[in-house]
Amino acid sequence: MDNEQQLYHQTSAFVQFLSSWSSNESTLDRRIKQLARDIARNQFWQWKEVEIIDAWIDDLHSVGYKFPKIIQQKSISQTNKIKRRTAVCVTGLAECIQEGWTLTYNNLRNRLQGDIDTFLFLSSTSSSKQSVPSSTRFKQIRSYMNSTVTILYEDRVIDPNIPLDCKPEFQLRNHVTFSVPAYFQQLWSLNQCYDLVKDYEKRYNIEYQIMVRSRIDILPKMPSTFERSDKFNINTTILVPPNRYFPSIDDGFAIGPINLMKHYMTRWLSLRECPSDRNFHPETYLNNYLKRFTTVTVDSNISGAADAIPHGRTNCH
Repeated sequence: MDNEQQLYHQTSAFVQFLSSWSSNESTLDRRIKQLARDIARNQFWQWKEVEIIDAWIDDLHSVGYKFPKIIQQKSISQTNKIKRRTAVCVTGLAECIQEGWTLTYNNLRNRLQGDIDTFLFLSSTSSSKQSVPSSTRFKQIRSYMNSTVTILYEDRVIDPNIPLDCKPEFQLRNHVTFSVPAYFQQLWSLNQCYDLVKDYEKRYNIEYQIMVRSRIDILPKMPSTFERSDKFNINTTILVPPNRYFPSIDDGFAIGPINLMKHYMTRWLSLRECPSDRNFHPETYLNNYLKRFTTVTVDSNISGAADAIPHGRTNCH
């Protein structure tokens, strides 16, 4: 554990490095050596680990091992993309995987037709009330099998680049515990998860139709079916829960066509502008922002952030 702490805290950066890495070396053993050196140059490994890789390859050569030949990947026509039904972006703190998200996933699985790919993009930062050790929470996240990609990242100071002459009002209500830095982390993570899905589409020649946004700690409550609801069509609208405390929408869950969900997921980028609506209260801003691009349908049968498991609960791993 001690020796591997660096990668636990740099998982997102390492995954991004690996996904963008390529090589023109003609043999597999040379590519392995090149990759090892590039990992070390980017400070994910120490150079002694490169020496171990070199020694291992030399040993394989000494016993007559023949490395497989490099198979050149054929270019794939963009017109022959693999159609998949749903991409799910799960964000939040790395906890509640069994008590919250597993139940929500099973509900989605029973209510949505077609394939579902799940992308977990979770903060490894503990809440101030966290009573479950990080090692326990991370072990459960890493052992969760129903995810396509899982990334744990560390919160960091991030700048939304709000123009200096823009004066947003972070309006609060009496019942709300609201942290502006935490709000920025939430919007940033949604944008990152959306980019992760789009990169996965491009890399594997996939085209998703539907996108789901869910917090990891949402307790499951949904309509009996999404596909045949008379209230809406998930191919033309974004479906969200109502806000329990005031006349607006809840930002803990959403489902809609991926081309419309782009606006929901990437509103982090909108902070670089100075929108006419400067009320940056999370749900109010989301509601007003989405109205610029699409129809939003509210369904009281869906759980939202108000139904989330409290952070730090002893039995929430």
